[in-house]
Amino acid sequence: MYFIFSVSSYMLIIIFFYSSHPLFMGVMVAFQSILIGLIIYMFNTISWFSYLLFMIFLSGMMVVLIYITSLASNIMMKYFFLDTASLILFILLMIAFMFTYDKLNYFCNNSIDFSNLSDLAVLSGSIYSKHSYLFTSLLIVYLLLVLILVVKNSLFSKGPLRQAS
Repeated sequence: MYFIFSVSSYMLIIIFFYSSHPLFMGVMVAFQSILIGLIIYMFNTISWFSYLLFMIFLSGMMVVLIYITSLASNIMMKYFFLDTASLILFILLMIAFMFTYDKLNYFCNNSIDFSNLSDLAVLSGSIYSKHSYLFTSLLIVYLLLVLILVVKNSLFSKGPLRQAS
C-alpha cells in the first residue's frame, strides 16, 4: 500500500512541474497533501499528526485558491504531454524506489505500538509528550503567524483581492 501511495506521489510531482495553470497547481498540491498525510499515517500509526498536517495544507490551499482565482480568473488551461526524457526519468525513479522498498517497509513495520494503552491516553498524551513538545510548540507558533499574515493580507482596504464589479 505504501508503494502505491509513493508512486502516486511521484507522479503528482512530475505532473506538477508540467502544469502552468495556477488552479491546476493548487489541486495537485491538495492531492499531494492527502497522499503525504496517508504516508505519514502509515509510518506513525497515529492519526492526529497526519490529520493536522492535512488540515494545515488544506487551509493554506483555500487561501491560495481564493487569491489565485481573483488574479487569474480568465486564463485558459492548456493540455500538456510528458516528453520522453521525463518518462525515462520517471521510470528510473520507480526502479530505484523498488530496490529500496524493502528497507522502507522494514522501518514502516517497526513503528511504535500503542495497542496496550487506552486510545484516549494515546491521543491526548502523544501530542504533548516529551518527545514531541518542540514540534507541537513550533506548530502552534506557525499557525499563529499564518493566522496573523492571512488577516493582514486580506484587509479590504489594502488586500490583494480585486473588487467585484
